[in-house]
Amino acid sequence: MLLGRAPGVAVLLTPAGAVAGVDVRGAPVGTRELDLLDPSTLVQRVHAVVLGGPSVVDGVVRWLAERGHGFPVGTRPFEVVPIVPAAQPSGLGDGVDGHAVCEAASEVRASDVRALAFVGGTAVGLVVVEAEVGPAECRRVAISAHDGFARAGVAVPATVFAVASGTPTGTPLNDLCTAAADALERAARPS
Repeated sequence: MLLGRAPGVAVLLTPAGAVAGVDVRGAPVGTRELDLLDPSTLVQRVHAVVLGGPSVVDGVVRWLAERGHGFPVGTRPFEVVPIVPAAQPSGLGDGVDGHAVCEAASEVRASDVRALAFVGGTAVGLVVVEAEVGPAECRRVAISAHDGFARAGVAVPATVFAVASGTPTGTPLNDLCTAAADALERAARPS
């Protein structure tokens, strides 16, 4: 995994693909490809998750496609469509060049990321769990992690993503859910 940051923006790159889930409460703004995270869809892995606006997403998609990372749509190399779900916190992270954020991204382990949160007129959060789980379990982690926003006093519409590292750890789902809620609570509390 690679993590790129800019003011009000975070990009988690998973070029080889990672399982992700999402939980949306309220009316989100600036979202993209959230429906693809439903466990019943054909697409089971994402290539990045973006907490940021459309300009960020466009740059991330371009960066991934240039490197041939994405859902294959043809037989030739680079015939791919990167799967990049995103949500923007209202009032934050607009106008940032996503391609530049990707270029500056650095490698991280799942245990180094834990959770990221941005709160504006709406809130977005991301939790990363060290586990090998399927899309339905990842969605359950996102639903549970959302409790972290409530515990931190965030009372605006919010979108929470969960991404699994793919590393088999044997950690029970309930423990992953509890850890995700705790991590997002810490990330969302004002410092």
